[in-house]
Amino acid sequence: MNIFDGKDGDFYVHIAPAFDISGYGRTPQEALESFNENIKVFCEDLMALSVSNREAELMKLGFKKEFFNKNFSKLYIDNDGILQGLDPDTVNSKFVEETIAA
Repeated sequence: MNIFDGKDGDFYVHIAPAFDISGYGRTPQEALESFNENIKVFCEDLMALSVSNREAELMKLGFKKEFFNKNFSKLYIDNDGILQGLDPDTVNSKFVEETIAA
C-alpha cells in the first residue's frame, strides 16, 4: 500500500489513497499515530462485515476480485471470512500499523 506524508498548513498528514484513509497531527508523530489508529479502525470495521459486504466495500474503493486457475497453497477464507489452513501453533498476526511504523 502506498502511503504519502507531508505538511498541509499547520498540520502533518499521512494518507493512503487506495483506502481513502488519512491521519493528521501537529507533529509528524501525531500524524502517524492518527493514521495508524484510522487504519486499525478501518480494518476492524471491514472485517466485521459479511464477506459479500466486505467485497462490495473494497470494490467501491476500486479493488477487483480476480480468480487464478493455479492453487498456490492450501490456505482459504471460510464463509465467515476467517483465514484457514495454517498450522495453529505457527499463526501470527500483525496490524498494518506495526509494518508502517517499522
